[in-house]
Amino acid sequence: MPTLGDSLRRYVQEMLPKLEQRFQSREDLLLLSREVIRYAGEAISLSHRGRRDEAVQKFDMAKSKLREVSERVKAFPDLLYGDVGTAYQEVSEAAAVLSMYFDLPLPSPEELGVPESYYVLGMADAVGEMRRMALELLRKGKKEEAGRVYQTMEEVYGVLWDLEYPKALVPNLRQKIDYMRRIIEETHHDIFIAEAMK
Repeated sequence: MPTLGDSLRRYVQEMLPKLEQRFQSREDLLLLSREVIRYAGEAISLSHRGRRDEAVQKFDMAKSKLREVSERVKAFPDLLYGDVGTAYQEVSEAAAVLSMYFDLPLPSPEELGVPESYYVLGMADAVGEMRRMALELLRKGKKEEAGRVYQTMEEVYGVLWDLEYPKALVPNLRQKIDYMRRIIEETHHDIFIAEAMK
């Protein structure tokens, strides 16, 4: 009868190729995820500057890299955390921002290839970018347009609030809900002040 040590040694030798493959997949995923995050961030930044074609191009690059991420995650689902999860969120956020700026249809989670929870978290993050959009419109004196952005912020908040109360259906959403409420109230105040200064 083999000793515990002998059995463990054999088991470890058998699992070693899988562990090495997982390690390499993790390294590849981190690099890919950071590329996705960078491209999605660039798409958002270009959107704020009104550079539609470049923004769409960067967004397409982010989606392409995200498909590579998804292929690797299929083999090792436990690697879907940290920067990998953030990559999914950033693509979702960028989708909302491009939709707002350029009147594009908002893609579904399935169309983006993003897990539902990360899609929701990305939509929550997009409200911060909407505030930035509203402030820029106010700076340019476009109060009605800023008001429409504010209304969209409220709509997004209302939809996502239903996922948090009474059941916490999406992990980590509560903090984002609280943050959204705060910046929505700040945006409402900014619009009120701008209207008062007519």
